[in-house]
Amino acid sequence: MRVMQAKTKTYGLYVHVPFCERKCRYCSFYSVADHESVIDSYLDALEIQSRRLESKLPLKTLYIGGGTPSVLNLSQWHKLISIINKYFDTSCLTEATTEANPNSITHEHISFLKDNNISRVSLGIQSINDYELTVLGRVHDKTQALKAMELVNDSGLNLSCDLIFAIPGQTLRTWDKSLRTVMDYASHISTYQLTLEPDTPLAREFTNEELNSQGYALYRYSQYILPRHNFIQYEISSFAKENHECVHNLSYWNHDNIIALGPSAVGYIDGIRYSNPRTLNEYFSAAMNNFQDESFTHEELSPHERAIELAILSLRTRYGINRKDLLPEIERVLDSMPDDLFIKTPERISLSKRGMRLGNAIWSELIDL
Repeated sequence: MRVMQAKTKTYGLYVHVPFCERKCRYCSFYSVADHESVIDSYLDALEIQSRRLESKLPLKTLYIGGGTPSVLNLSQWHKLISIINKYFDTSCLTEATTEANPNSITHEHISFLKDNNISRVSLGIQSINDYELTVLGRVHDKTQALKAMELVNDSGLNLSCDLIFAIPGQTLRTWDKSLRTVMDYASHISTYQLTLEPDTPLAREFTNEELNSQGYALYRYSQYILPRHNFIQYEISSFAKENHECVHNLSYWNHDNIIALGPSAVGYIDGIRYSNPRTLNEYFSAAMNNFQDESFTHEELSPHERAIELAILSLRTRYGINRKDLLPEIERVLDSMPDDLFIKTPERISLSKRGMRLGNAIWSELIDL
């Protein structure tokens, strides 16, 4: 995908690192566990894709996700960061994040990240209960989770933690314990309901209907307890202390321009969504051909489609959508719904706490307009 200078002055950059120590039992994201022999080839391909952008585009945010970026050794991290610095202008960065797992983040990683202007670490904690971690197939335990949070917290880097609710066997008591423990370390907490895709091991044991029956109450409890500890719900799944929102993720909800590098990563530039080759083999093949346009899939959104998508994405956040950006048919649908789902002002419409709990039902009414 040839990214020309877009209308905005700065971009977000997402880099997908598709390697894990082991696949979790619920995960449907693209990643590979047998990776030792291919990481360097992946980095070579990443450089070829970056080089094809042709100009040193200025970045507002950087997000290195996966997979598990912390499985890279320091030499590989040096190469990854050098590629980003070589082909992008990082002088305007306001936020730089990397994901990590508790079992693979080290003091050496932390020192490197601080020396290379990474400001934020997002840890995949998921639970502070060893039984729940075993159900999920995580490679870390409670002790490693606590040590990793302490390590990041003590370093002075901003810490974000992911937690999962509606895990089979989870109770309100264990969910409360996970939330309260993570609150002591993190400035940002993302809470995700466990949703099982058909190709995952857990989907052979449980159904989403079973999980949904317990998920509503646990999510509602998150909305109750986190604000009482100075965590503001600024997005459907995300709570943050003041001024600690994830700027990169807000770029997605605001329809800002995002460049995507790495297999299966998805970018968005001025109304055109593009997807990179899906697997490592396909990504390597595209690199051998210098990432021609046919290596990518493209979807150009019409103005109508962009307006609907912007409404859905904006309504994920506490800031909502500006009424001037609303199509009349969207506003009619929203006005036909119960008032207690929304917070309405003359300028904006946003979801109430109850509206956020019922967000999927609201968006389903908009998506087919």
